Amino acid sequence: MISEDRLRNWAFYCAWGHVGPEHRTQCASAEGNYESEDVFEGEEPRIEPDMIDGQMVEDAVRELPDVSRRVLKARYIQYPYNLSHNVAQRLRMSTDKLEAELHIAKRRLNERLQRNSPRF
Repeated sequence: MISEDRLRNWAFYCAWGHVGPEHRTQCASAEGNYESEDVFEGEEPRIEPDMIDGQMVEDAVRELPDVSRRVLKARYIQYPYNLSHNVAQRLRMSTDKLEAELHIAKRRLNERLQRNSPRF
């Protein structure tokens, strides 16, 4: 069965980068030039996904049936921190149905990844 770490990496891979218009970082007025003494000047720590593995999982997910793709996307990308009950409500299904579909989707995804992985 595919590991949770690989699925989380896939979710990071899918959400990686900036999408949409650029956010302004300064005010348009003179106050925009003010810098507080409390500002931390260092780089913020960033977690970078494994891009190659993320692309492999993404390619395999694209080949899955629609229900499996929807369930995986909802659980790991759209609502990763929600309880299973909340994710099931958003997908308009019962919690038991969500868990069953997740199990089926993970099994199918694992089969696709094993089939597509290069043999050395």
